[in-house]
Amino acid sequence: MTTTPARWEAPEVVDPPTFDGIRRRYDRLREVTGLRSSGWVTVVCGVASLVLGLVFGWLEYTVVGVLAVVTVAICLLFTIGRPKLEVALRLAGRSVVVGEPARGELMVRNVASRRHWGSRLDLPVGDDAASFSLPSMKAGEASHNPFRIPTDRRGLITVGPAQTVQGDPFSLTGRSTVWTEELELYVHPRTVPLPGRQTGFVHDLEGHASPHLTSADMNFHALRPYVAGDDRRHVHWRSTARAGQLMVRQFEESRMSRAVVALDTGRAAYLDAAEFELAVSCAASVAIQTLYSESPLALLTTRDTLRTVTPTRALDELSLVEQTTRGGIQDLVHTTLRREPGASVAVVITGSSATMADLRQACSRFDVDTRVVGIRVDLDGDLRARSAGHITVLQVGDLTELPRAMRKAMQ
Repeated sequence: MTTTPARWEAPEVVDPPTFDGIRRRYDRLREVTGLRSSGWVTVVCGVASLVLGLVFGWLEYTVVGVLAVVTVAICLLFTIGRPKLEVALRLAGRSVVVGEPARGELMVRNVASRRHWGSRLDLPVGDDAASFSLPSMKAGEASHNPFRIPTDRRGLITVGPAQTVQGDPFSLTGRSTVWTEELELYVHPRTVPLPGRQTGFVHDLEGHASPHLTSADMNFHALRPYVAGDDRRHVHWRSTARAGQLMVRQFEESRMSRAVVALDTGRAAYLDAAEFELAVSCAASVAIQTLYSESPLALLTTRDTLRTVTPTRALDELSLVEQTTRGGIQDLVHTTLRREPGASVAVVITGSSATMADLRQACSRFDVDTRVVGIRVDLDGDLRARSAGHITVLQVGDLTELPRAMRKAMQ
């Protein structure tokens, strides 16, 4: 009888618990017991005082320990049971222009078979939080709680989730119940309507010809022999009679002129946040006018390429634009040329840190076939317009001046 020698296996190494794992376990324990951090401290201190008092016969420590443990036990009674509510969170719209009022409503209905004796409902609104004191409601009764959302800053505001907290007056215990999901409210930048189609710089309604050939379009290229599938409406009968075979017209494919709007997001390009907001509003106005005219648009920042499927989506993207450490007019023009080399119209927007001469010099790097408009925002500056060849440089001090400035650039 032969025996197989046992193989030695290394013991399994158990990774030590990480901080995130300990935190998740602690949160799970808090949810199960209903004790907050202050409640756990009270329990530990109470038990320690009670042990010291019983071991050493100190009456004071024994009394403190008993009072602490009894107090926590009484506070735990406040967390027994869960309210039966139906909570609905509604917003007046999914977007609003900065500075305009935005409202929402929190509807709470008691779906239990007995009276709800009132509670507190917390609703996070952006970086702040609103608290609603729910009144006593009998079965089936509803409570409507309107609220206002601050929209003094451009950005994305997250509203919710609404949650109730059951706890004691000493905040030793607490059990929260989440009732709704998060809702998002976009705070769009201000915009003004601008004159002209494609911001008024490209007037070719049929687009511009490309080197790609097609069987039907506006720009005639040449004649070629007929092949199966060609449209007979494009047969050139005089050439057919002369050549003795069917000859059809061939065309150059026409494409819409593509516009690009580039926004400088460098922090050093602007004197303050108000000047940067004016630049964002100028970029939004030009982008929205281009999209309304159904022209292809590329919306760029110093770091990102924004999505511009619809005007609303473009405004949503511009709501999230923030200043970056990287920036400057030279860097912006270089990024624009690298990402959109075939643009027909380029609108470059920067702050007052760059002079009009700096802006004109940077815009001169575009091809001569590209119509370039440089916009320098300066809150303390007057409206100015300078044109040289295919480049127009504007200075805008207020958003209301932008239509007049663009009209001057169109001349």
